[in-house]
Amino acid sequence: MRKVLNEEEYDLVVVSGDLECLSTVRALEEARSETLAVTGNLDDPQIADELERLGYSIENKVVEVGDLRFAGVSAQSIETSVNIIRKKNFDVLVSHYPPKGILDRAWSGAHIGLYEIRELLEEKRPKLALVGHVHESRGYQFFSETLVVNPGPLRDGYYAIVIADQGRVVLKRLRAW
Repeated sequence: MRKVLNEEEYDLVVVSGDLECLSTVRALEEARSETLAVTGNLDDPQIADELERLGYSIENKVVEVGDLRFAGVSAQSIETSVNIIRKKNFDVLVSHYPPKGILDRAWSGAHIGLYEIRELLEEKRPKLALVGHVHESRGYQFFSETLVVNPGPLRDGYYAIVIADQGRVVLKRLRAW
């Protein structure tokens, strides 16, 4: 993570979960920008507490950065989180879990995304959805007007750079070190 934080150009860091340890959360403090994050299924409550303490957590909230509104869905209480976010307007959805049928194919071939996330995208039609969880299903795909991006696990060198400018979002890079 430090390599990406120190070598890439960026205006915002967004994490879609599976930080796994407090040292990863603390590495985010080296970011040269604001940081937004949601937890993943591999994150214990200590990680959620630290993200909240540092002001990075956007779970169950909408946060405005520049001219974009980011909504965060918690991996720990999905139904509650989706119901809270559904009542708000946002441009970017950050969810650990992908929508059912989109960037959600596990090694077994099963689609393990969530219908709740798919329905939220269908209803709200954000410009961008940043997801994770299915480490082997990294990539990008359009779902209606929404660009869905699963960068893959950073611990394996995968990450994405997205350009958001004047109401447009463009995937600039999806790569490994």
